[in-house]
Amino acid sequence: METQQPPKGKYNSIKNFLFKPVLKTDSKVVKYSGLGIQLSATIIVFLFGGLWLDKYFETKFIFTLVFVFLGFVGVFYKIFAVLKELEEERKLGKK
Repeated sequence: METQQPPKGKYNSIKNFLFKPVLKTDSKVVKYSGLGIQLSATIIVFLFGGLWLDKYFETKFIFTLVFVFLGFVGVFYKIFAVLKELEEERKLGKK
């Protein structure tokens, strides 16, 4: 006795609807949406690291200034790298 298989088209359409991603993972919106949070978190982490070291070594604000400066350098480097990557993607897309 053979069992009848349900029509594939009906279940494939439901499967495609349920498991289709809402956003494409390669879209630029998803790719760069967390960049602002990442950059601000970097500066905040370096700020609190500098404050903690100033408190630990009982200095006024030397470590805070140095670490915030290093945080900004890291942020600007990240922005430069992302802009360079975008420019390369745009050049490859035009060809």
